[in-house]
Amino acid sequence: MSASEVPADGAAAGPAVARGQKARHLAGELRRGIAELRWPGGKLPTEQQLATERGVSLNTVRRAVDLLVQDGLVYRRQGSGMYIASTDTGPLIGVAVPSMTYYFPRIIVGIERELAKHGAQMLLRSTEWDPAEERLAIEGLIGAGVAGLILAPDQPGPGPAEQRLAQLEDLELPIVLVERGLEDPATLHEFVGSNHAAGARAALKHLRGLGHTRIGYLERVSPHTAPQVRAGLGNVPVLIDSLDRWTAAEVDRFLAEALRLKVTAVICFADREATMLLNAALARGIDVPGELSVVSYDDEVADLSEVPLTAVSPAKLEVGRLAVELLRARIASPESPRRQESLVPRLVVRESTGPSIR
Repeated sequence: MSASEVPADGAAAGPAVARGQKARHLAGELRRGIAELRWPGGKLPTEQQLATERGVSLNTVRRAVDLLVQDGLVYRRQGSGMYIASTDTGPLIGVAVPSMTYYFPRIIVGIERELAKHGAQMLLRSTEWDPAEERLAIEGLIGAGVAGLILAPDQPGPGPAEQRLAQLEDLELPIVLVERGLEDPATLHEFVGSNHAAGARAALKHLRGLGHTRIGYLERVSPHTAPQVRAGLGNVPVLIDSLDRWTAAEVDRFLAEALRLKVTAVICFADREATMLLNAALARGIDVPGELSVVSYDDEVADLSEVPLTAVSPAKLEVGRLAVELLRARIASPESPRRQESLVPRLVVRESTGPSIR
């Protein structure tokens, strides 16, 4: 008898034990049925069908299925039913991200590794930053019978994108967002995201520790990350500049203004912009980090620059791993409290930052 079945007094013992025994007995019958391939399609009868067939209550069926879910033999698919988790393939998880070439590949690796540990499969789609492709990808994944979704929806905020996120809340399917959610304090979605404001603050603390007081900020416009990075910097930067896409001429203009304002360090979002600024500084004969320190954000290719860049590095593998953890917990226990996880990026110090000489 488990601790939960120990009665407070002898008179209360009978019904509680009987209920527990019925659930365990039914779970044993279902295990035998699974072993005997009684349901070759992989889908169990509904809870109501099982209750009717076995002559037990719906609560007994649910407790029995909970035992099988805990053992990894069965998983629930909201709005669809209960399925046998094959030891060879496991449940199918749908993943949709906006890019396969930048930032998200390491998140995908984290997702794939964690799914593999539990015998699950990944069905992956790229939406190419296109809302129409995103809609088709999600519809296709649901049509393929996925047990849950891990998504990075495009552009949150007012308008159509906000409506798409609201529509996701109506899907009868477990969903976990990756690198989304922190920008919307009222979101109901479960998510795992990088706290980019904290990452920016770590960069700022590093530069201040080196004696820099006149700091600039150069950013590529991004609806997800850039506002959080800027929030982490507060009103510290002496110079702030932002464009959808930087050209060499525009970086030269920014650098000239930074020098005029006696800026000694610049934080750049993201790696491409930081590399362009570094190259422009070197072309002018400016010593990095002797005369100008540069910090990058994202750490995708920061170590490949002529002077390897100090960079804020979000924990992308861990974001992917945690997303799977949250989704598996949701599938196993649909009524449990929703979780929203925030990870603080780490700062990787390289050769592009040094003490201020001013």
